[in-house]
Amino acid sequence: MKLKWYLFFLTILTVSIVLYNYVEKKADSPIKIGVLMIGDSRLEKFSGLKKGMTDLGYDDKDIKFLFKNAYDRKENLINDIDSLLKKNPDVIVTLGGIETLDLQARLENSKQNIPVVFAGVAAPKEIGLIKDYKSPGGQFTGINNYHTSISGKRMEIFHDLVPSIQRFHVLYDEEIETSRLSLEKTREAAGELSITIIPGNVGEPDFFQKIETNLRKGDAIIILPGFRIESLTNEIVQLSKKYGLPVMGLYEQEVEEGYLASYGASFYDQGYQSARYVSLIIQGNSPRDIPVELPDSIRFLVNRQVQEELGINLNKNLLYIADLIDGDGKEENSE
Repeated sequence: MKLKWYLFFLTILTVSIVLYNYVEKKADSPIKIGVLMIGDSRLEKFSGLKKGMTDLGYDDKDIKFLFKNAYDRKENLINDIDSLLKKNPDVIVTLGGIETLDLQARLENSKQNIPVVFAGVAAPKEIGLIKDYKSPGGQFTGINNYHTSISGKRMEIFHDLVPSIQRFHVLYDEEIETSRLSLEKTREAAGELSITIIPGNVGEPDFFQKIETNLRKGDAIIILPGFRIESLTNEIVQLSKKYGLPVMGLYEQEVEEGYLASYGASFYDQGYQSARYVSLIIQGNSPRDIPVELPDSIRFLVNRQVQEELGINLNKNLLYIADLIDGDGKEENSE
């Protein structure tokens, strides 16, 4: 009888030790954070996310990034999503609209309930990612970068910044819903300001040729949201230099690379801000209950070297409220 009790307690002790070691190992396992990126243009968002997680107290032992870059190819993005879902991450961070919408479709098919943080998406409610900004109501939450809503304001600022502009070539992507919505906002602002705009769909194969054959003195280019447009920054900068066209973009890195100005939330800031959402989810909060936020900051930047190269006069009153960048990409004092 004593032998039976001894064997019983020995079995319980052995099982307890095994379970303890298993639980301890699981507790020490890093949180798996999937990251989806359509292309290199959004690397600054990933940099901001990593810095945000570090500043919140997470280190390499706490988290593991499962990073996927589609290199501006839609077919690669679909494959990246499928590969990432097989790894069953604890949370996924999407670095833009196309990544988020394609992931949403895949999650609906796979029925996987993985929480998702979008690190900057324009009009997430309007494109069907969430039900409400205060209570998203599903597995998606994150940052509304506000770039669709401020498209009209961006047009107004550009018009005031360079009074000599007579026509605006508005670059958008017909295949991207947020880009189409932004074009509508821009049309409305142009109508109110009596401005002539010429929409140009970057998805057309002869897009640049159409612009070049339709250029004239006093023209300018304004950029709307879209991953394809972001990937064409170098080509647009070359077009600006060749024809002396001022360009208004969304992001500070575009100004550093050769656009005259930008107005929007920076990629880095969107990524950094999204780290708070990731942390909340890691701590057990559901994305359905975490309100979607607007950007912590909207920046207006002007590249003074580009102004000098283009030989154009700018509204000095607006320069007082702009962050000025010199030829080395360094910020000047605007006062």
